[in-house]
Amino acid sequence: MSDFKNKVFTSGEVAAVCGVSPDTVSRWFDLGQIEGYRLGPGGDRRIPYESLRKFMLSHGIPLNRLEEGERRILVVDDDPYYLDVIPEALAQAGDYRILTASTGFDAGAQVVEHNPDLIILDIHLSDMDGRMVCERVKSRQETKDTRILGISGYIDDGEANKLKDYGFEDYLKKPFSIAELNERVQRLLNLPASKVSRPKH
Repeated sequence: MSDFKNKVFTSGEVAAVCGVSPDTVSRWFDLGQIEGYRLGPGGDRRIPYESLRKFMLSHGIPLNRLEEGERRILVVDDDPYYLDVIPEALAQAGDYRILTASTGFDAGAQVVEHNPDLIILDIHLSDMDGRMVCERVKSRQETKDTRILGISGYIDDGEANKLKDYGFEDYLKKPFSIAELNERVQRLLNLPASKVSRPKH
C-alpha cells in the first residue's frame, strides 16, 4: 500500500513482519545490517519502510506481510453486544485482522500471541480492571507502542481524564456511534481518511 511507504517501524513491528524476535531485529540494527535511526542517544530504534523493504529483499524474506500492511485490532469487552457490534463495524470499515477477547486473561494471551497494533479495551471487565490490562500491555517491549482506546459507560469525566496515566491514548464513552468509533480507530492507526469506508447498513 502506498501509504505505508511513509511508515516508520519499531523493532517490535519489524520483528512481527519478519517473523523473528525483537532481539534479533535489534542485533541487525546494531550490526548495521538494517538501516534506521534512534530516537535520541540510546533511544528506541526506528526503521523506515524503504530500509525494511530493502533488507527483506536482500535476505529473501517474503514481502507479503509488509506489502499487505495488515493491521491487527484486538477488541476486549465482556458485553456480548459490543463484542459483536465492534468487530462487525471494523470489518466493514477497513482491511483489519480483528481479534476478540471477553476477559482480561484472554486479552493477555491474545496480546502475547499477536502483538496487536490497536486494542479497543473495556475499562470494566469481569475478571480485572481494564486499566491493569493497559498497564501490562504497555510494559511489554513488543507492545509498548500499541495504541489503546478505552471504552466504558461507567466512568465519569474525572476518571476518563486520568486514563492517559495508565497508557490509554484515547477514550470513548458508551454508547457511541459506529462513525465515531471508526474515526477514532482511523486516527489512532494513522490511516488516511480514504482508507476508511462508510459502514454498510
